[in-house]
Amino acid sequence: MKKILLAALVASTACFTACSDGPKPTLKTDADTLAYELGMANSPSEEELKQFLASERTGSDSAFVEDFIKGVEDGLAAGRDKKKMAYYAGIQYASQMTSYLAYVEKNVFGQDSLSHLSTKNFLSGFMMGLGGERTHLMVDSVLIDKDKARIEANRRIEEMTRAAKERDSKEAIEAAKAYMAQKEKEGGYQKLPGGTLYKVITTGDGRKPVMGDVVNMEYEGKLTDGKVFDASANHSQGENRTIAMPVGNAIPGFNEALTNMPMGSEWEIIIPYDQAYNDQGNQVIPAFSNLIFRIKLVSFYEAPAQQ
Repeated sequence: MKKILLAALVASTACFTACSDGPKPTLKTDADTLAYELGMANSPSEEELKQFLASERTGSDSAFVEDFIKGVEDGLAAGRDKKKMAYYAGIQYASQMTSYLAYVEKNVFGQDSLSHLSTKNFLSGFMMGLGGERTHLMVDSVLIDKDKARIEANRRIEEMTRAAKERDSKEAIEAAKAYMAQKEKEGGYQKLPGGTLYKVITTGDGRKPVMGDVVNMEYEGKLTDGKVFDASANHSQGENRTIAMPVGNAIPGFNEALTNMPMGSEWEIIIPYDQAYNDQGNQVIPAFSNLIFRIKLVSFYEAPAQQ
């Protein structure tokens, strides 16, 4: 019995509580007592409920505990009335979609908290998709169907998210561009077609790797403020400071540098953000970061011949 109660508590997708005594129970049978016990087992504290209501998951506020309780009462009162349960299922679905739309808004609008997606248009698309009909939206002069709408929505989210990140990071982008321009102006660097700057420290006399070759190299990567974020020594053992990597498996600027370095060379390169990780920042490398690498090519394995 204890395992069943714990499983039900963990699996519960909503928080239920009684902020007052509620209706007086009738505990005459085991079934009566079981129902009461299940209610208690699935009831968090009032504080937990407030935290739940204030979370992004609900889109509500901790001030509306009583309204939540009223919703629980109405839902339970519907009992096994299938018509009412269908209505409440629709409410639950809408609640999930509201949270999902809020999540999408954070991505496509970025720091613009005043812009929102139209729930009217969402409902219009929902009804059209439910009927299995073609929509009011035309792509390439063709009315799209549900499957095409899903593809187009994902594409549009990616484009709008990228635009929002660029808009919100305008200062960082301008600073990154200014840094590259300053380094190029200072001299000492040459420029590859993709925009990566390089300075030859040691000139090698071997052939240049091609895409697919596996190069054995030493490298250290750092941000423009001098912070080291990666190095081949971190991935090697003992005194060996080299690491093997197929050419083509790195960011564009790094790959381009490798294919222009004669074997035995050592270069310092500065990769512009758009040839690095662009808007895809992480905990170590901020979005729109130029990256500096010191690379030494030690040896390589040729790419297998194409058959």
